[in-house]
Amino acid sequence: MKKIFQFVAVALATLSISSCDLEKLPYTAIEQEVAFQSVQDLANYRVGFYSPLKQLTVGGRLYYEDIRGDMFHALADFGNFVGLPYAWIMESTDQDAEGLWFGDYSYISNMNYALDAFPKFLEDYAETLDEDDVKLVNQYIAEAHMTRAIAYLDLVTKFCKAYNPATAETDLGLMITEHYAPTSDNTKYPGRSSLKATYDFIMEDIKAAEAGITAAGAPNSVYYTVDAVKALKARVALYMQDYQTASTLAHSLIDGGKYALAEGDNFVDMWVNDASTENIMLVTMSLQDAGAATGTYFIYDNDKGDGTTPDPQYMPTQALLDLYGEGDIRFEAYFAERYVETEVFGEDDLWLFYKYTGNPALRTGAKWNYVQMGKPFRIAEQYLIAAEADAQLGGNYVANGAAALNTLRAARIANYTEENYMTDAQLLAAVKTERARELVGEGFRMQDLKRWGQNVTRGASQSPSTQMMKTGANYGEMTNKDINSPGALWPIPKTEIDANPQIRGQQNPGY
Repeated sequence: MKKIFQFVAVALATLSISSCDLEKLPYTAIEQEVAFQSVQDLANYRVGFYSPLKQLTVGGRLYYEDIRGDMFHALADFGNFVGLPYAWIMESTDQDAEGLWFGDYSYISNMNYALDAFPKFLEDYAETLDEDDVKLVNQYIAEAHMTRAIAYLDLVTKFCKAYNPATAETDLGLMITEHYAPTSDNTKYPGRSSLKATYDFIMEDIKAAEAGITAAGAPNSVYYTVDAVKALKARVALYMQDYQTASTLAHSLIDGGKYALAEGDNFVDMWVNDASTENIMLVTMSLQDAGAATGTYFIYDNDKGDGTTPDPQYMPTQALLDLYGEGDIRFEAYFAERYVETEVFGEDDLWLFYKYTGNPALRTGAKWNYVQMGKPFRIAEQYLIAAEADAQLGGNYVANGAAALNTLRAARIANYTEENYMTDAQLLAAVKTERARELVGEGFRMQDLKRWGQNVTRGASQSPSTQMMKTGANYGEMTNKDINSPGALWPIPKTEIDANPQIRGQQNPGY
């Protein structure tokens, strides 16, 4: 049976358990009463609240959703890397789907353990804890809620439909596990909740985070702050079509003035060295504790190792490249023209996606490893949330949304001339284009297309490189995938379906 991993000992040792009991305590774990005897014990465990971000904000959780979208073509010799998700022909036994599902639920289980144990610690040691200790433990509890909300959001955007208020009560959501409840009785395992219940649960976690996280926000914060919580809430509100909340929160972050949009060389540097004035939060990493690589499949230079002799699996479509006009610094930061040679399918100068070449501080030697620090919340996204929410609200909101969009564009495009959007429809169309330009490769694309109801249409290849592109029924130019077809959602892993009788009739359609 599929194994998943949990951190339940104070030392956060990685221990495997069966997927059929997501909440079972591993036999080698330290029992709560023994493990947590001091605030320092809780602080040691709290380190694990941030470890999941080294996976949730980088690597496959980003590139899977962009490769599955409409912005990249597979090269003819791509070796079928991420091939099934790219072609929308996944099976419930795919390791990619299992990795996403069980990985996120393991993070959730870790948080559930803490959210049961930490309040009990406060009760058991109430007479010995001073006011500062209690405040600190409550902060830890709020941080666990925040990480759980992020993990659930990652799952719901991949395995569930986009939120529609009209159907959310009947659309399938996720299995919600709120407490750490070890049992081998599979009749007690949860079924899938409604999509509304899932999003409501995420929002409740965010509200709990709001109540206990009081640290003031600042660029590149490595811990959760009030601004990070607000940024997550704005994102979720946008996804739930609560446009008033999304607009209010996003504008408050913008108007707060703490996070300046990076311009020119500073913007380019953000995608090399990671730190930036516009990072509401930065997931710091080190040589000894780095996250997953994000840029491998777009570059993969195994020869010189410095990006000059790439052998990529995926290349940008011409439609993506054409989104960027003259003077747009994002083009310089995200793309590089390189000579690409294949053994059978020819060679050509191609524009490749170089947004994630790797932070030099996270590698030894000159060879690129394509590892960047996670940027879970950037102020640029908040400008886009504000503009989109205002377009959806219409009326007097449109001017504010247009101003936000113009400010973002002015920071990215040299000699930019402001555009005035006369209608909400014009502003919304502009925001959709700008999200594609700004957020490419950051894992938002499939969720955006799902919630906008737009099919996945992969545009023309870079000319004259058509012969270098993978072709066939599920590949190539003008491939069109219905956003309402089964392939738009990831399959619930078969191992989970087999282990949990409550969800055997709740598989996503088509699997």
